[in-house]
Amino acid sequence: MIGGALGLALLLDSGLARAKKFFQLALFMPHIVPGVIAGLIWLYLYLPGISPIVDLLGGVNFLGGDQVLGSVVNIALWEWVGYNMIIYFAALQAIPAEVLEAARMDGAGAIRTALSVKVPLIRGAVITTVLFTIIGSLQLFTEPMVLDNVSDGIVSTWTPNMYAYNEAFGNNDYGQAGAASIILALLAAVLSYVVTRWGNRR
Repeated sequence: MIGGALGLALLLDSGLARAKKFFQLALFMPHIVPGVIAGLIWLYLYLPGISPIVDLLGGVNFLGGDQVLGSVVNIALWEWVGYNMIIYFAALQAIPAEVLEAARMDGAGAIRTALSVKVPLIRGAVITTVLFTIIGSLQLFTEPMVLDNVSDGIVSTWTPNMYAYNEAFGNNDYGQAGAASIILALLAAVLSYVVTRWGNRR
């Protein structure tokens, strides 16, 4: 979510890119799709006997125990890479033109300018998306729940939120679910603090 989005943003910000508005919209569109709908779309593409992709790849079981993690990660990437890319692209557009001109006058090529000038200047945007990604990963719930009924690799404790949900509504143990939710919130707070402190370092 971070590296891919950053690479796409740098590519769109470079002089090599064409039809920038189209690709920005195309990459951002999956983020507009609600998580349940995204899960159902990819469930159709993952189901053997229905999916044209599965048949094309010779019957790969995307929902099996060994493959389902990659399948869920793929859905998350599809939904969030474009969102992060828009944040990075907006930050890149705010870089003063004279800074980039100075880099070119000093003999920096496109790749050197991207890595040594642009990326450090959008550090704040990168830290923000890292923070969002960590919190979003801890809150992962909708996509694996959609795949749960057809995958033997996803169980009720597959993610922290699924565990809390199962304890509350499957086992009627609201105390356990509440405790799990509090621990999850504390973990998110600690990780957010660590990432923020790391981002503030110079």
